[in-house]
Amino acid sequence: MLEARAVTVALAGQTVLQEATLTLRPGTVTALIGPNGAGKSTLLGCLSGAIRPDTGSVRIDGDAMEGLSAADLGRRRAVLEQTPSAAAPFLIEALVELGIPRAIPPRDARQIVHQALAMVGLSGFQGRPIDRLSGGERHRAHMARALAQMAAGRQLGAGRWLLLDEPTASLDLSHQGAVLRAARKAAAEGTGVLTVLHDLSLASAMADRVVLMQAGRIVIEDVPAAVLSQEHLCPVYGVDLAIAEPRPGTRAIVPVF
Repeated sequence: MLEARAVTVALAGQTVLQEATLTLRPGTVTALIGPNGAGKSTLLGCLSGAIRPDTGSVRIDGDAMEGLSAADLGRRRAVLEQTPSAAAPFLIEALVELGIPRAIPPRDARQIVHQALAMVGLSGFQGRPIDRLSGGERHRAHMARALAQMAAGRQLGAGRWLLLDEPTASLDLSHQGAVLRAARKAAAEGTGVLTVLHDLSLASAMADRVVLMQAGRIVIEDVPAAVLSQEHLCPVYGVDLAIAEPRPGTRAIVPVF
């Protein structure tokens, strides 16, 4: 399991995460939702190891996060940041390969890269420079990098956690679907997926569990039908919402102006 226990984080003297406790399980997609400033990205950062909490603890597969080397942590989890960037104008193939350890044979690494690119709709983009792509294409290339890292980790006996911070940002509807299908496929293969989403309808469509946050605290964590209701959402977002059920188990949620 990947666990945050009573995690608190203060930034610039302001508490942005308060006593947050969350347990993620392999094979499950969990969506973090809530208004801007709710603490979603901070909680994801703690669970990824990028942010060390001021109090509380984070454990991954039973081990304390702070006791792991960067290489060990990289084999266990992959992260798609909210605004990913590349330090150089890599070719797409080289960018996606960045998360694959040298322990993976080159032939296997190439296959992993090609499969990851196909999953996000970028087949045939291997030889293009990252700085020649549109914003949405770049975001998908970084998603492919995270997927390749997970696939390599699984081949090495790890690769259990995929953490996504707004993975559908800047994507059109078709490519949102490609990215979310890739996340669901990873979960079907046993990966625990945590994703920050602002689109509540997407959260309903893809998540097994939903975590609603407000002002640095977890308000409720449950199955989508229990969380995505007017009772819980309207007070947190401060707006009236219309909720429809276009098909059983899936909710369409829009603000009412």
